[in-house]
Order: sequence, then C-alpha cells, then structure tokens
Amino acid sequence: MAPAGTVMMPPCAPHLMFCRGRGRGRGRGRAHAAAAPNTVMSPPPCSSDGRLKLSDFEWVADLGEGASGVVTKVRLRGTTTTLFALKVAHYPAPDAGKEHDELLRRATGSPHLVRCHAILRGDANQPACLLELMDAGSLARVRGALPEPALAEVAARCVAGLAHLHARGVAHLDIKPDNILASSQGDAKIGDFSVSRILPPPACGTDRSRSRVVSIAVGTTAYMSPERFAPNAQAGPRGACAADIWSLGITVLELFLGHRPILPAEERPSWKMLRDAICEGEPPSVPENAAAASEELRRFVEACLHKDPRRRATAAQLLDHPFVASRDLQASRQALREIIRDTMQA
Repeated sequence: MAPAGTVMMPPCAPHLMFCRGRGRGRGRGRAHAAAAPNTVMSPPPCSSDGRLKLSDFEWVADLGEGASGVVTKVRLRGTTTTLFALKVAHYPAPDAGKEHDELLRRATGSPHLVRCHAILRGDANQPACLLELMDAGSLARVRGALPEPALAEVAARCVAGLAHLHARGVAHLDIKPDNILASSQGDAKIGDFSVSRILPPPACGTDRSRSRVVSIAVGTTAYMSPERFAPNAQAGPRGACAADIWSLGITVLELFLGHRPILPAEERPSWKMLRDAICEGEPPSVPENAAAASEELRRFVEACLHKDPRRRATAAQLLDHPFVASRDLQASRQALREIIRDTMQA
C-alpha cells in the first residue's frame, strides 16, 4: 500500500539535491571506477509553503522491508518517468535522525554511492530518504558466479565508494551483495547506510571528554570480521574502516564463487556456527583449484581478509591494487552491463 501521511522536510535540510551534477572528465591517471552518467532531475513541485512533502509523490510499488525500514518505489505526481526509491526508517529517535542526516551529508558527492536526493520527516521524526532508484536490484540477485572482468568493475566501484566514505569519517559496516545495487544502465553502487557510523575525530590536545570508538557489533553476521564478534565490540576509526575491508573481501569472494565462502553447505548457519568459522578457522581465500582466478584477484582477496585488522589494506591502498587499477575498463564495464542485462533483468 502507499505510504501514509504527509511528511515535511525542514526548510534548511542539506540534502535537497535536485541539481545538475558536475561532469567528471575521464582524464588520465589510475583506472578507478567510473559510474554511468547521472540522471538529471528537475525539482519536484512543492506545496505553497515551499516545503517538500510526501504528498508530492505517489506510490508505484513495494520494493522491500528490512530491519531498518520500508522501501517503496515512488514518482512525482503528474509524471510517469521520474522514479525514486523512498526508504522510511523504523526508528523515531531525534538523536538518531540527526546522526543519519549528517552521515548522508558526508556520503554525498560520490558516483559510487546511492544518491540521497532529500530527507523528509515523518510524524514521529523518523527519516524518510528519497533515494536514487537502482532499478535492477541488488547483486544478491545475480545467478551464478560473476566473470572476473565484471567482478573487477564491481570491486573498483565499491573500493572507490568506501574510500570516499572513510576519508569523510564514515564506516559503512554492512557491505554485502544485498547492499550493492545495480541499475539498468550498467551501474553498481553501495547503498543502505542503516547501521553506518560516523567516526570520532582525532583527539585534540588534552581533550579526552569524547569517546574515540564506535560500536562495530552491527551488520550481517556472515560478512563480519573476527574482531566484531567480541562482546560489545568497539573500534576507533582505523579499526572500523578495516571492518569494511573484510566485508568487501568476503563480498568479492562470494560473487566470484557464486555462493557464500563461509559454511557454504549450511543453508541457514547459526550465529554461533558463523562465529566459530570466522574466528577459529582460516581466513577464506580463492580456492587453489579455481583455474579461472587471476593472481591479481587472489592477492586482492588476501589483502582484504587478514584476521588482524591492522594488516588489512585500506580502501585508499586498494584503489591502486592491480585487480582494479589495471583492469581493462571497456571490457570490465561491458561485462558488468551484460551481467545486469542477462541475469538481473530477465
């Protein structure tokens, strides 16, 4: 059913971004990810008081519901082609809402992260995010294993997105195929910042009044790094970002194999089974008998999946890793487009 109620956006909200994006020249340099051209959208019609309301949009379809909120497809009233995803969060806490607003503000400006066009507010002050619609769904829908050229393209875009977040003091903390969203134009972006955390700034002088750690005991168990299973697991900025890198490594390996790399034979492994496998077992790796795997892919996964978070590569370092930096741009982008067309839109 359509979202109920009228939701208004504060006049000074920073996320009303229906503006023409700046073009990005290809230039010369490293072969990092490049997104498909952004769709240019016009401002929606606003009510007479100048505030954007949910009543400016009409429901088109339900897209899904998770622990953090409900997502629907909506469009501007009076149009047939301008579509968005609207995610209405479950939590009403004002403090959580403020942190979420700031988190999304920091996430803006990267073509590798799902764009938030506006943040609206519900009657209980829960955020309702008007998002870029990634119309092909998540990479969890891919049937079978990704060919390595397409996988390199996905990895490159995810690394670039994480580098953007980490440089701006944000840890995603839930990287997994379900949260990498694709569009029919052949793009793939990181989405869903429901459990993400703003990282504490470095201590200044003698100021010790603020906590320098954040909780990392959140996210999806199968993609969590060993240190996140500790009771009340917390980490500083470096450790929280390292947790994202482990999740990225697991995600890349899963997309290559076509199945979960940890306890693949178990249909529904318990939390304890996953904890024991992740904390007590050897780090997952590309199987030795996987003849199709390049040495670059093997080393990329290895760089992400050190049990000691201090030994994991950073997102900034992975930008220069040969698996992504030396990929054939044309071939990798074409391979990703074909995967989306043939297996996600069929």
